[in-house]
Amino acid sequence: MSEKQTKGIKRRKKKKHIGVKILIVLLVLGILGVGVVYSIYAANRMDISDYQYQAKDKTEIYSADNVMIAELYTKNRTNVTIDQIPVQLQQALISVEDSRFYDHFGIDLLGIVRAFFSNIASNGIGEGASTITQQLARVLFLPDIATEQNFNQSLVRKLKEISIALQLEEKYTKEQILEMYFNEYYFGSGAYGIEEAAQTYFNKPVSQVNLAEAAMLAGLPQAPSAYAPNTDFEAAKKRQQEVLTRMVKEKYVTQEEADAAYAQELVIRDPATISNDDQIVDNYEAFVGRALDEYATQQSSAVMQERGITQDQAIDYIKENIANGGYRIYTTIDTRMQTDAIDSLYTGLDDYGMTEETGAIVTVDLDGSVKAYYGGNTQIDMANTPRQPGSNIKPLFYSAAMEKGLITPSTTILDAYTDFGGYAPQNYDHGYHGTVTVRQALVYSYNIPAVKIYNKLGPEAAVAFMQLMGISTFEDSDYNLATALGGMTYGIKPVEMAAAFNIFNNAGVYNKQYFITKIEQINGEVIYAKDASNTTTRKVMTDTTASNMMSILIDEVSYGTGSGAAQIYTTGGKTGTTEEEKDLWFTGITGNLTTSVWLGSPENYVLGGGSYMSAAIYGSYLSQVIDQDLLTTTEMERTSDEGDSSGASSLDSGKTTTNKEETKTDTTTTTPTTPTKPTTPTEPTTPTEPTTPTEPTTPTEPTTPTDPTTPTDPTTPTEPTTPTEPTTPTEPTKPTT
Repeated sequence: MSEKQTKGIKRRKKKKHIGVKILIVLLVLGILGVGVVYSIYAANRMDISDYQYQAKDKTEIYSADNVMIAELYTKNRTNVTIDQIPVQLQQALISVEDSRFYDHFGIDLLGIVRAFFSNIASNGIGEGASTITQQLARVLFLPDIATEQNFNQSLVRKLKEISIALQLEEKYTKEQILEMYFNEYYFGSGAYGIEEAAQTYFNKPVSQVNLAEAAMLAGLPQAPSAYAPNTDFEAAKKRQQEVLTRMVKEKYVTQEEADAAYAQELVIRDPATISNDDQIVDNYEAFVGRALDEYATQQSSAVMQERGITQDQAIDYIKENIANGGYRIYTTIDTRMQTDAIDSLYTGLDDYGMTEETGAIVTVDLDGSVKAYYGGNTQIDMANTPRQPGSNIKPLFYSAAMEKGLITPSTTILDAYTDFGGYAPQNYDHGYHGTVTVRQALVYSYNIPAVKIYNKLGPEAAVAFMQLMGISTFEDSDYNLATALGGMTYGIKPVEMAAAFNIFNNAGVYNKQYFITKIEQINGEVIYAKDASNTTTRKVMTDTTASNMMSILIDEVSYGTGSGAAQIYTTGGKTGTTEEEKDLWFTGITGNLTTSVWLGSPENYVLGGGSYMSAAIYGSYLSQVIDQDLLTTTEMERTSDEGDSSGASSLDSGKTTTNKEETKTDTTTTTPTTPTKPTTPTEPTTPTEPTTPTEPTTPTEPTTPTDPTTPTDPTTPTEPTTPTEPTTPTEPTKPTT
């Protein structure tokens, strides 16, 4: 034998040895893997030997002060026996959900193997291997909503599900399991159980449904809201066809029977004729709806992965199941504050003769918990509906300019006629006030200085910063100077405005508003608790920026446009009025609470009056809160009286400033006559700013012609987007108080 042949044989033997070693390693790893999985399975096995089937109870929702504010449940949850369910409906469900139902012992090993490899790539556990028995195990013993955030948590849930399914198969017959499934599962549109589903969609008992109706009903459990025939008939028909195709494949029906069933015209019951017994305490409807929406959105990604559905479908699925699954939901709202807010709102509206208008009030605590939430007396939740904010938006981008080092409270700005490339904003009094400080400009809500600051900052930077503050409603068309005065496409939601202002009172930290603190199953098991892992929080601005802005807002309430909001405790805030007084705002801070008040109507009626009305309603509301001793903090941190204002300069000069903490008594403007200003029931007292007593009728501003910097304001000519904004920039009548 040649040396070459000998080497070849050795190489083949070496390769064979390597192959054997690899097989041994894989075998060992497989054994270890099975051992690990089994140990996890054993540790998480749930014993159901003493379990007796019982239909789920209603869901109850509680306030932070332990008052039940809602009961959610389906009116007639009628159980039926397996004999009352048509055989073709049973076959339809088995075909589409678990074709080997009568062959397996609770889990489908072939399905598990297939699903294992398909789910490894997605780093999660999916629905592909779930049998009818496993699905029933989830409904009876595990939360109907998935709260798992990683692979390990999903694996533990899946192993629990398997252990329960195996025990269910030992404890019950296949017919009993199928019967429980049909009675327990959710079929959309508030229908729990197959009897309610048949009544809801076809207005008949389940015993009378035909093949076409059976196929449509059997397709619902995967995504009830997506396939409900009374909301999306086209999607329901597509799903019906899938079920019929599976039935043909499993030889339950012929192709001819399936085609005839698909072609059959169905009469779907009008959803308007369906009622339920949900009971929500008056004035809490918007809060309960928003709480469920926010929670479902937060949890949607886990359900999307587990059930293989879209985000909208996952949100609907979670809301439907959590609302009717026998849970105890504990929320953030305080019923005493809610009552105070609503009483103050409607007392104020009545006092001002605004009986046809409505309003919204939202109060958040420092951590973002929503303590009061009222969306008005219409079908629209105005607390979560964007409205043009007027000058209420100014503190948001003023703080952005402070954070960027462009201004301090002592920076001076020339309030004079200025043309920004074809856009010439006016003050609400149609006058000019000469050189003013940033503090003075915001306290008295002057528009021209605000637009100058916004222009210096730039629309892109301003919008980006306000988005960090939690404002989610900006559109592409809002990147222009009109936004500085609140002239947005849609506006800002009161709930988001409250959370944004809360940053000034919270050392520059944004905490996203939240509504639910804990969810328990009826047995007391906690399936969700608010903690750092599910909280949105971020540092948006320095402590100094937040403190300086808070100082200005306090001055606005002390002697500016928001004086009607004053309390025995330090209070800061900002008013806002839109064109023709269609929206009246005040967002204020007292102690640990930040509250946004909006007055108006969904139809954009002209209100008249001014934002002093919103400030007065805030004042009445907080007075009641204080009287009931509901504040946990009564004083907020004030700006130091020993601050440094040396960084201040003129914005018009083009120089930037250092964002140092600024002394409370500006050296450039002392406004000596205003601190004793009365309660300002009529906003127009602010135009008589004491520094400009000789101000004429504004066409020939006498004090500004000698100012060399205004004609050539270098940053303004480049504003490209504002000339095309024809309606919102001019805001001729009090757009920004």
